[in-house]
Amino acid sequence: MARVLRILSAAAFLAVVAAGCGGAAPQKLALHGIPRALAQDWEQRASAIASAAAAGHSCNALRLADALRSDVVATQHKVPLRLRAPLLNGVKALANRITCVPTVQTQPKKPPKAPRPPHEHHGKDGHHDHGDSGGKDK
Repeated sequence: MARVLRILSAAAFLAVVAAGCGGAAPQKLALHGIPRALAQDWEQRASAIASAAAAGHSCNALRLADALRSDVVATQHKVPLRLRAPLLNGVKALANRITCVPTVQTQPKKPPKAPRPPHEHHGKDGHHDHGDSGGKDK
């Protein structure tokens, strides 16, 4: 539970950084903050990561966090220099805190197959009875 709370707090931090920096008008964004579309996208993705982690879907949360980290790293040039370090550190810390713990799904066990009854031309023991004992008594 403590691990989920840390993931949620990291996701919340990332969402606050992204959302708080995306409020400026598009023309002024290069000087003031993260472009609104990026901030909103990253905020939604951070929330999806937190939701997946809270629901116990750690592998999905890790996959989402890795994708977000890759996207943030690839588009960091769109983020003002003063915000890059906190944003990159936050998104990297978020992805590093998540450990994929695969859930084991068990298949329902099939009932054992019933033994097949002997065919008419087979004897009681299921073997062919050719009438020839091969020199042995039956």
